[in-house]
Amino acid sequence: MTSKTYIFEQPLNERIRTFLRIEALIERLIYFNAQDNDHSSYHSLLTILEMTSLVERGDIKQEIIKELERQNKVLNALISHQSVDKSRLEVTLSKIKSSLSSMHGMDGKLGEHLKRIDFLLTIKQRASIPGGSCDFDLPQLRYWLNRAYDERLKDINHWSEPYLKVYEVVELMLKLIRDSALATQVSAHKGFFQQNLDTSLSNQLLRIELNAEDNVFPEISAGKHRYSIRFLQSQENFDRIPVQLKQDVSFKLYLCAL
Repeated sequence: MTSKTYIFEQPLNERIRTFLRIEALIERLIYFNAQDNDHSSYHSLLTILEMTSLVERGDIKQEIIKELERQNKVLNALISHQSVDKSRLEVTLSKIKSSLSSMHGMDGKLGEHLKRIDFLLTIKQRASIPGGSCDFDLPQLRYWLNRAYDERLKDINHWSEPYLKVYEVVELMLKLIRDSALATQVSAHKGFFQQNLDTSLSNQLLRIELNAEDNVFPEISAGKHRYSIRFLQSQENFDRIPVQLKQDVSFKLYLCAL
């Protein structure tokens, strides 16, 4: 029987950091959307607003297009290699081309479509206040939450439609990056591991795979030239600060560079 493992990821540049945040937020949205209760619908709204705050920080659409074009260039260069599965590569390149068309076809800046919806803006303002979205503060929200699940879901899907399209593209890019690395079995001496990065490669993402029974987690610090990993263990009482392990830790390392 295969033992259960956990994977921890560390982005190696700001673009991948943003993509991972988009992935996490939309996966949360998908989870809440599947729950037929008013609490989940409320958290779906909060996730949409959080996603909006994220995409407003920069030109995310342009960053996605740049990454798609970069991956397209890298993968196109592999077509002439004899060891490459050309049919699989062609399918991947077709998906990238389709994703580029989808991104170019999106009008305006991400998040702009919600700036005219007073209902959501009011929730955003009140959500920053502890307990500020109670029924007596936002009766319109309570009215909306009382509607049938299908009606609430229709609204949520309408408001989040551009973000769901972005999520599909981000998932494609992250999958290609994650699949670019093979696992290396390594050991952290007394709970510490450090290694230099090959700066000639397009380093994108570190992935650490640990056995669940090890009961440890990594604290990763990464720069342009090197990264270090400290393996920590929570004490029985989670109120107390976790401590670094004193023994060696075996783990699988994936250095994703595409």
